Amino acid sequence: MQNDRQSQKQLYERYSEQMYAICFRYCRDEYKAREALQNGFIRVFNNLKSFNTDMSLGAWMRTIMINSSLDELNRNKKTENIEDNKFINQLSEPNLIDETMTAEEMMSLVNEMPEGYRTVFNMFIIDDLSHLEISQILGIAEATSRSQLSKARNYLKVQLLHKQKLYL
Repeated sequence: MQNDRQSQKQLYERYSEQMYAICFRYCRDEYKAREALQNGFIRVFNNLKSFNTDMSLGAWMRTIMINSSLDELNRNKKTENIEDNKFINQLSEPNLIDETMTAEEMMSLVNEMPEGYRTVFNMFIIDDLSHLEISQILGIAEATSRSQLSKARNYLKVQLLHKQKLYL
């Protein structure tokens, strides 16, 4: 299938929407997500010969798309400083999530997170990667991955508290 354009087209048509959603979740920008998707499919087509059938094709492609998205983010970023004290733990409220909140509203809050928080949150919560895997992919310490996830959760809690106060 590596040089079979018809098969490549079928593979693209079957997986492109799902893979685009992954890219967009990381990039948060349509242009960057499309670039990541295109570069990801180029990698898929170039590396089909190394595909290990022990893993599902979809999972293998997802990993490539995540890496492609991270590459796209790194290509367009100069190091974003995240203030550690910006989101102080004001979070003792037990029932933060309103049952009427839709998945789209929750993802909108995730998309508003600073890039470092969002990236680790997506990888850990949504893509179900371990802190070890995240640290290896991003080239950071496991402790940094855990810290970014904790900060991401705190960020969401603060945003949810703020949103609740607006409705009161």
